[in-house]
Amino acid sequence: MKKTKKFYFIFFAFILFILFLSPISGDDWGNYLVGQNGIKHMIGQALGMYLSWEGRLGSRLLINFLTYNKIIWNFVNTFVIVGITYFINNICKFKNKVSLLLLTFLIFLFMNLFTFSQTIVWIAGNITYLFVIVLLLIYIKMLLNNNYNKINITLLIFLNIIIPTFIEHMALILIFINTIFSISYFCRYKKINKLLLIFLIISIASFLTMFLSPGNRYRSSMENIQFNELSLFGKIKYNLPSFVYYTYIVNYYSVFLMVLANILIIKKTFKKLFIKLGLYFFQVIAIIPVINYILDTTISKSFIDYNSILVICYYLLFTIISFILIIRIKDIRKSYLPLLFFTIGILSNTVMLLSPTWGYRTSLGTYIFLCISSLCVIDYYMKENKVYIIGLISINCIGALFYSIFYVNIRNAYNDNYKLIKEGIENNSDVIEIYSYPGFAPCNINPSNEYHLEEYKKYYGMKDNVEIRFIEDKWNFIFYKRK
Repeated sequence: MKKTKKFYFIFFAFILFILFLSPISGDDWGNYLVGQNGIKHMIGQALGMYLSWEGRLGSRLLINFLTYNKIIWNFVNTFVIVGITYFINNICKFKNKVSLLLLTFLIFLFMNLFTFSQTIVWIAGNITYLFVIVLLLIYIKMLLNNNYNKINITLLIFLNIIIPTFIEHMALILIFINTIFSISYFCRYKKINKLLLIFLIISIASFLTMFLSPGNRYRSSMENIQFNELSLFGKIKYNLPSFVYYTYIVNYYSVFLMVLANILIIKKTFKKLFIKLGLYFFQVIAIIPVINYILDTTISKSFIDYNSILVICYYLLFTIISFILIIRIKDIRKSYLPLLFFTIGILSNTVMLLSPTWGYRTSLGTYIFLCISSLCVIDYYMKENKVYIIGLISINCIGALFYSIFYVNIRNAYNDNYKLIKEGIENNSDVIEIYSYPGFAPCNINPSNEYHLEEYKKYYGMKDNVEIRFIEDKWNFIFYKRK
């Protein structure tokens, strides 16, 4: 126990260190300016967005407040990230406590670089897509505890109201969780749990309040008109490549864990050698497109078409086989958590088949829930030893060192750009040159579109007619080349 506390403290300090290094970027510039006008304006702007652009009232209020108060966000976000690792370990009750805690840390340290930039260090994406994950884990933990005193009931009702106001597809996951627990209770006791039914009704009502908001309806009428006109089958067909890409291809750590977990299940549940070898081979294939993706994003070497029918069909079959393998786990009825998290992980991206908007941040829930499912399986079959622990500590150190180096360099580039901006303002320059950042730096940190350029200039106090020019070739992967 003392050892795990020490690891939590080190991980907390590391995350906080990274967040203090990371500057605000993209939509955060505009959100900071909203917060600058005070609480009344923050609330008014959030209500205005609800009426005119989006229904995500809960996340919008937090974004407006915490972007302006970034130091507070640094600490709150650190608690959220460490809280996710804590609740994963607390819900799953791993028997290999140290090894699984270290594997849980790697969910963040080996996260896709673009996912990290959009959901860990970018405030708007972080609050919208990550904060809701810890709330869902708290909710699942409370349902599993089955302790319905007045305080817990009040908190559960609050969670059912607030969770759907962050992001649409996580709202549907909450509704699914309520449905599953209600059905499970009925099957076990042959009667309806009225409290669970109330939770389900509240979550549906909260989701509809968000989804059917005037802002959401207006935005839908303005954007993606051609997609919205497609039939249900047409939307699914159109989105299948994105489903495969954002469920598996970009999430290398979750795929590695899934393959490892599946191999362990195959090893323990199949006796015939030729079946084992065939299934082993099928599992290993899942890693090949992922390796191709890593090569593609680092050295621009690609040999696989992610949109090919063969790749799509393979991963759809991989999903089905993974589901079947989880069901084959011995005593699965006693330990249903791998199945629960696998289901909500796949479902998190399945509901996105009806949406035209995909990205690294939209697949965050899928990534984390699939990791949890695989970690449950790995813990079920593994036996902890010192070699595993030392190896995992080393891997964690490598991940932490990578991000530390990168974000120290991000801070150095930011300091240089800030100096260039201030000099340009003082000299009343018509053109200000700044150093560009890598594409996997904090989301939209390079103000490349009209909206971001406008907010960027306001945030740094530049005149509207100032031209921003980028100085390229200042980066060698994660290393910034200073003068």
